[in-house]
Amino acid sequence: MDPLEKNCAILFDEMAIDSRIVYDNSCDIVRGPHKQAQVVMVRSITSKWKQPIMLSFDTPVTPTILFDLVRALERLGYPVRAVVSDMGPKNMGLWKTLNIAADKETGIQNPCHPERHIWFFADVPHVLKNIRNHVLDDGLYLPKEPGSTEKVIVLDKLILQELIKVASGSEFKMCFKLTDKHITAKHADRQNVRLAAQLLSNSTAAAIRELFEDEEAAAEVCATIDAGFDVLNSRCLVADKPLRCAFGADEHWEDQKLALQRLAHLMLAARFGDNDNLLPCQKGMVVSIQSALSLFEEMLSVAGFRFLFLARLNQDDLESFFSCVRTRFGSNVNPSPVELIQRVRLLLIGADPAAARGTAVQPESCAPSAFLQARRHPAEDAESVSASLVVRVCETAEGAAEEEEPETELEPVHLVQAPEPPPQAIVEELELDPAGDPTEVLESQAQRYGMAYAAGFLASKCARLDPSLGARTADAIVEEVPDDARWIRLLSRGGLTVPTRQWLGVFQEMEATFRAFHQGRGLRRRNNEPDNLSREAGVVHSLVAILCERWPQLDSRVVTAYAQLRTRFRLRYVAQLRRRDHAEALEEAAARRSAAGGAR
Repeated sequence: MDPLEKNCAILFDEMAIDSRIVYDNSCDIVRGPHKQAQVVMVRSITSKWKQPIMLSFDTPVTPTILFDLVRALERLGYPVRAVVSDMGPKNMGLWKTLNIAADKETGIQNPCHPERHIWFFADVPHVLKNIRNHVLDDGLYLPKEPGSTEKVIVLDKLILQELIKVASGSEFKMCFKLTDKHITAKHADRQNVRLAAQLLSNSTAAAIRELFEDEEAAAEVCATIDAGFDVLNSRCLVADKPLRCAFGADEHWEDQKLALQRLAHLMLAARFGDNDNLLPCQKGMVVSIQSALSLFEEMLSVAGFRFLFLARLNQDDLESFFSCVRTRFGSNVNPSPVELIQRVRLLLIGADPAAARGTAVQPESCAPSAFLQARRHPAEDAESVSASLVVRVCETAEGAAEEEEPETELEPVHLVQAPEPPPQAIVEELELDPAGDPTEVLESQAQRYGMAYAAGFLASKCARLDPSLGARTADAIVEEVPDDARWIRLLSRGGLTVPTRQWLGVFQEMEATFRAFHQGRGLRRRNNEPDNLSREAGVVHSLVAILCERWPQLDSRVVTAYAQLRTRFRLRYVAQLRRRDHAEALEEAAARRSAAGGAR
């Protein structure tokens, strides 16, 4: 192994296990009852290898244990550069014992090589979740003026709820990633890093600036958290966003350092609820930032070192290991101490032990990767528009808006041939002008932004069929961009597509046709109103026939792509309404039970 690749970090965390008392036949010993298993892993900070090195039960990591592990690794020739843990009470006790704090030192001298340091890091994804939780539960306050002890609330649940209501409460969503689940997350959802990253993201900040003129401070908080997290979660040399590139590489170094400094300043100045002191998540974020800067400066003296992937300094690999232990050995996801030892042994000596398919900080699914050598993700197969439109528009996982994918060939769509009246008869029945004269569709500003985004997306996917539908923001002439495409230009880093004025006008007219086609049809809701979603056979085929009749100049595949995309938007919106009706019914039932209990 190259000497540079041997520079490593120690990761440790506890895993809940079955507390039964069991007999270990291999060691002729009775084990238990134990509640937690302490697992220590070592991984390279400059390469892909990783290896569990310690397993114990109900044993917190103490300074003695930590120094013993460091000495063992150093004797083997593996320089220990960092220690990563979460902000649990036991780990905070270790930090306190070693005098690690946000306002003190964030590293200790290496017991084997005093000229080097061991820098301490918190698990940044876990810290981000805790910050999101405190924002929703308590609200984030900042000093009213620099140096003032008076606090004013800047970001809380009410602001984010109003944003989701305005920007994501219709069929055309301005913030299509945000849902009520981001606000009402409970239990396991609160452990989902994707939800936290999407809520406190740059796109959320842009939406707040665009829709709420008096909430610039809230937008600035979201943008600062998003920028800092991008840097601390860097995992590739060249990324879609400059701040996500490798830490310290090329021309982005100054911007990355500034983003970290701004996030550290925010964490030191912010207060949550009635707390007058820094919370563990704030301390952990500041310590991680200071350690990242110090570690980079120290590593510059190592031959061959150029940059850091800071995502390697979190507990992602350890969480993947826990997932393997729980899920790769049958349906029992809560192993006993003996089962845990056996599973770890099998994973370590297996021919190809695969890591978990999903991790705490990777929103997209990934291919299995070996513990000792991570593999590159396989390239995605090209998908047809009919199969991928809604997934790519509605379920993008990143916190900020994604760049458009390269265009793919459109595959023929086979529609069910359903009995239906001729297109001209349907046009007359809907009282629509077959000549396609402009039809005004009244929407709020957020909905118009969402409609323009959908029109630009469809223009991107159909660019090979009709290049006149739109242009990428890097190539578009500003004067020719529609006003409603402003939101696309705010989010784009050059790759998103803005629709032309003509295509956006046609899209709006097609929207009027779609609404008239489904108006008054479908099932009744709780308020006895129809859900405006036709259940007749051939629903897309009939709509395509009408649209092709009105706009014969358009390629039929473009019209078909629109009809399918728009129908799926309506399906998603109806499902949202049904969930909302169900929640209201549950609340009313609970209120009735409460009133009945009070009467008794």
